[in-house]
Amino acid sequence: MTTTTSNAPKESILSFFVPTQITENESVTESKAQALNALNNLDVPNTKWEEWKYTSLREISKREYSISENNKSKHLGMCNIPNFDAHAFVFVNGIFHSDCLNKEKDANLICKNIQNLDAKEQIIFEEYFAKYVKPEKDIFSALNTAYCQNGIFLYVPDNVNIELPIHIQHLTDSEMDISFQHRNLFIVGKNSHVKIVETYHGTGNGYSLRNAVTELVILENGNAEYVKVQTEGDKSSHIESTVISQEKNSRSRIYTISVKGEILRNNLTINLEGSNIESYLSGAYLLSGNQHVDNHTEVHHKMPHCYSNELYKGILADTSTGVFNGKIHVYRDAQKTNAYQSNKNILLSDEANVYTKPQLEIYADDVKCSHGATTGQMNEEALFYMQARGIKKHDAQKLLVNAFATEVTENISMEAVKEYVNDLILNRF
Repeated sequence: MTTTTSNAPKESILSFFVPTQITENESVTESKAQALNALNNLDVPNTKWEEWKYTSLREISKREYSISENNKSKHLGMCNIPNFDAHAFVFVNGIFHSDCLNKEKDANLICKNIQNLDAKEQIIFEEYFAKYVKPEKDIFSALNTAYCQNGIFLYVPDNVNIELPIHIQHLTDSEMDISFQHRNLFIVGKNSHVKIVETYHGTGNGYSLRNAVTELVILENGNAEYVKVQTEGDKSSHIESTVISQEKNSRSRIYTISVKGEILRNNLTINLEGSNIESYLSGAYLLSGNQHVDNHTEVHHKMPHCYSNELYKGILADTSTGVFNGKIHVYRDAQKTNAYQSNKNILLSDEANVYTKPQLEIYADDVKCSHGATTGQMNEEALFYMQARGIKKHDAQKLLVNAFATEVTENISMEAVKEYVNDLILNRF
């Protein structure tokens, strides 16, 4: 007879991500040591936790994932975006595979796998690494900080406009049940500009579990556009924490497009650390089958005269589940804040579910803030109108879904990426 203790989920999760052979990096020993220490006091979230009320990790913790050691695949072509000219970096099963960096276009760009940094690059990396996530509060961030060995370090010096976008491609391809991690650190210098696209793809018959952390730092008057597209397999689960820190007069546009995956948990935190900052958060989740996507966002307005605008839209079919929990926190010194948040959902079946919780926490008195959420079914009048004009019901539904969701993507500045994402949306159902 086997007795299951309360530590069983934690022991399982730890075993998924702690390698048997650890490559130590001396220059970040302190950060790793702090994360290792935090692990002693952290537990795996469960549905009794308010922040994880609708997302259960029970089935994941019961599996027997092994750490992936294979970065080979014959399906690399599925990672390409048609007609997209970019610096490309490829990871297979969480392990670095290859890169294609065009130094003729962007000679000042530093963009490498974190294992391959030289001494000068390592100094810059150490200055920012693990300064923005909070490993002491989250077991997955702590695991990633302590043990992750692959990912992208992107550094844009001051006064540099990166001409080509950065395209980071992640492919999951395994017949076994595997786990892996990756870690990104993006630094955008003063008065600099960069565009980043990160895409996730899945194939193979095995279950997979990815634990990812991204830190994006935008210095004074910097500008960054970051698009994340999740088209993983039906057996792929993905837990990611993205933390963005913006200094005064900076701009950001963040897009999170979730199209496929077994369980996807996206934690997005934006800290507005100076005045006159603009931040746009856009998300779309298009789910079917038993898929589950949980988007948790936080926007922290800490200084005056800042603007944020958040729009997340969901379309859910079959027995899928969507969760949106968005919080705007306006601090006492953040006068003249303008902050807006909206979550809208369409249910294509009676069995689909959405749980939405928009929140405002305001401690300043001279602000303009709003938040709201709506959930409904397909507009029957619009369907009838289109069918009356000879459009088949299925095609009419596709057009309405496309019109609903592409409001999220209409401001993507990279035309090839916008077209790629809009095609995914149009053909999703």
